Amino acid sequence: MKTIMTFATATAALALAISAVPAAVLAREAPPAPSAPRPFTLPQMMTYALPNGMQVTLVPYGNVPKVNILAAVWTGNIDDGSNVWLADMTGALMQKGAGGRDASQLAEAAAGMGGSLSLSTGLNLTAATMDVLSEDAPAAIALIADLLERPDFKPDDLEKVRADLTRNLTVAKSSPESISSEAFQQVIYPDHPYGRVFPTPEQLAGYTLDQVKAFHAANFGAARTHFYVVGQFDAAGVRSAIEKAFGGWKAGPAPTSLPAPVNAEPAVRLIDRPGAPQSMVVIGKRIDKPGAEVDFKAASTLLGGYFSSRITRNIREDKGYTYSPHARLSDRVEGASWTEDAAVTAESTGPAITEIYKEIRRMQDEPPTGAEVQGIKNYMNGTFVIGLASRGGMAGSLANLDLLGLGAGYMNAYVGKVSALTATDLQDAVKRELATDRMSVVVVGPLESVRPQLEKVPELAGRLEQPE
Repeated sequence: MKTIMTFATATAALALAISAVPAAVLAREAPPAPSAPRPFTLPQMMTYALPNGMQVTLVPYGNVPKVNILAAVWTGNIDDGSNVWLADMTGALMQKGAGGRDASQLAEAAAGMGGSLSLSTGLNLTAATMDVLSEDAPAAIALIADLLERPDFKPDDLEKVRADLTRNLTVAKSSPESISSEAFQQVIYPDHPYGRVFPTPEQLAGYTLDQVKAFHAANFGAARTHFYVVGQFDAAGVRSAIEKAFGGWKAGPAPTSLPAPVNAEPAVRLIDRPGAPQSMVVIGKRIDKPGAEVDFKAASTLLGGYFSSRITRNIREDKGYTYSPHARLSDRVEGASWTEDAAVTAESTGPAITEIYKEIRRMQDEPPTGAEVQGIKNYMNGTFVIGLASRGGMAGSLANLDLLGLGAGYMNAYVGKVSALTATDLQDAVKRELATDRMSVVVVGPLESVRPQLEKVPELAGRLEQPE
């Protein structure tokens, strides 16, 4: 008779077989403990300045005959003033044509070098990037110079860009994530460009080509630009190409400095979405020290910054309130902030907020375990080194650290500083930065059922504003 093995009997048989394996054999099969992290040191760099003030950093890196080129211009939404997204419109128009070539011709030229050309606009940084074959580095440098110095700004392209941005705005304003993010930024960065997240449709409809040209003329220049070349390249040829392409560019003004107040008054803002099955919750505050402080970076990661964090285990794994909570440390030029955000089931909105506060207080009241601290240190050092394993990662990291005024020294010291962290360091960092009575809270959800829950959260009692 044929014997049929069920899942239960198979499992029992497997357990019996494992139990019969000698302990010495199992010990040999166990993975070895991780070794101590190696000190990280940047490759030898060459940094210099052109007579017009443009900074240049050349980094020989890797063995592949390719280079990553990144031109970082210190401008963006910080220079919008009240014209929200004027920087975005300018950047989008620059990509439509430059140096007499339209967008398709720019793309074809970049593809012929084995890469692509892109331009991104952020709060304080507009970045033009290419990753090309080493032999094409001089041509790529010239192409980026056309993009930054000689955009065409054609009237027909303006309307195409306006239509794209209007569509993006409509989509964003329908998303609870975007709505909550905008409201939170308005609370912690009042009357500052960081708090002006979205324009009105009327603003977008009213921007003119003259405004775009004026923005470019006022904010793009050599004095605001740091040019990075990372990879395998002929140093003399690259230097000559940079001088030829950018040596005649006007210096322009220094980067804008517009500090935001550190301790904006905390608030609770409620935004109604009747009938929504979920609430979007954002909790956080400005922090006095930047996220570059590795003690708080580690504490934030353990609290909510990765999949095995405490808040994630609590409100996702244990209680099932949410699918993807996450702590975010935004280290901005004019002021850092920390947030924990989560899309939670509507009926669990109050309990989820209660648990987030509970985890913050728990970390203030008692130091984390040795295993938790070691896990965070391994995670941070590992992701740091992985992030620098590519040419683009290296160029982007250098640009971001230069933007924040940290420089290459921060990168060289990072692994050592993280490795030296103790449980007390993490506890003290949370005490220093995350005072629960200074937290602002934004909730976007069905307030008819959610507001009664919020009234029961001790940290929110008496602070609930009227819903928008």
